[in-house]
Amino acid sequence: MQDRAPTTVDEFFRERWPGAVRLATGLTSDRALAEEIAQEALVEVARRWDGLDSPAAYLRTAIVNRCRNHYRRRGVRRRAVLPTPPLVVEAPHLDEMWGLLAGLPPRRRAALVLRYYEDLSVNEIAELLDCRPGTVSSLLHRGIADLRKVLDHDA
Repeated sequence: MQDRAPTTVDEFFRERWPGAVRLATGLTSDRALAEEIAQEALVEVARRWDGLDSPAAYLRTAIVNRCRNHYRRRGVRRRAVLPTPPLVVEAPHLDEMWGLLAGLPPRRRAALVLRYYEDLSVNEIAELLDCRPGTVSSLLHRGIADLRKVLDHDA
């Protein structure tokens, strides 16, 4: 995702809304909560607009932090029902993956979503998740292993 400078907050909102909701949905597995988190994060970007060097990076960080705070407040609860696939998914092959990601622990899911949906490096993910790059590598490895187990079991 390229980080070009939009000319207005409105343009930034329209441009980034679908991706913000997709990121938050991937991190929370809850479309309604994701929309709320994305909206709050975009409002924060709007408030700080004049002082931001990279609004897109700030938005991504705000979304990740809000999702982490949600799990801190609520505790980790796995949902028995798979979430409805988000409307902003661009490729049909991703639909099943949203359900599989929902079954992962939040940190593993966050690492996978940030790596493979947001295309961030291990170091960028470590900064966002406030952990070491080695921890991110472990989260990615274990998350992929968990997904493989489920996929191998279904095959």
